[in-house]
Parts: sequence; structure tokens; C-alpha cells
Amino acid sequence: MYIDQISVFVENKPGKLFDLTNFIAEKNINMRALEVADASDYGIIRFIVDDPTAMINALKENDWVCNVTKVIGVKIPDKPGSLAKISNILSDANTNVEYCYAFISKENNNAIMVFKVDDNEEVVNILKANGAELVSQKEIANI
Repeated sequence: MYIDQISVFVENKPGKLFDLTNFIAEKNINMRALEVADASDYGIIRFIVDDPTAMINALKENDWVCNVTKVIGVKIPDKPGSLAKISNILSDANTNVEYCYAFISKENNNAIMVFKVDDNEEVVNILKANGAELVSQKEIANI
């Protein structure tokens, strides 16, 4: 149970985020989450979208440098301490989280945490064993 995260590599210059988000809007792709990591010359903009196949195809057809990474989505209540519970589960299992970010779901006041880890299968099994509710790509499309 994974989510397709699309990473787009862009020059770290004024207007590049504008260009990219307008391109995505023109393709009628709905963003669910966005995370920006920058470096001196280039940035990585990570997206969770309703239709990752359409987005990756559109990006590649128009010469955007991009890739797809399988990440894990975990549904958590949007209240204090929810992330701490998931963090404790991962810490107790000695899991390294490379990065994470969150977005709010429209349903039932939940947040969705997105995790990039070394071993998706192992972490999914750990989370399931501890009662965490995982989110599929299909669910992302329907949010």
C-alpha cells in the first residue's frame, strides 16, 4: 500500500514554482500535497496528486525532469499527539525516516502523513501490526 510521489527538479530561480504549478493546473491535475526542498541551484518539488500517471506523462512530454517514488501514507487524527504515536512506533522499530510531510484530508478531520523510508515493505508491516491506518493511491485520488 503505497502512494506515488512525483518529484520535479527545477532551477532555483524566481517564477519556476509559478511555471510548474500553472502547468499542472493547465493539465487539470489536482494537487493533494506539496513539499519543496531547495539547494543553491536547484530545488526538488514533491507532489502527491490525484492522477500521478497523467502528471508524470505530461511532465515528461514537456521536458520537465521528474521521477516517481513510492512513499507511505498514514492517516492520523488531526489532534495533538497523533504524530507522536506514529513517530514512537517507527522509533521503537529503529526505522530511519528520510523525510516526511503532512496534509489535511477533507474526511473525518484526519491528517495524512507521508513518509519516505529505506524499506517500505518493512515499515508498512510495522505500521499495520501497530494498528496504523494506511492510505492507498486510490484513496488519494478520491480525497
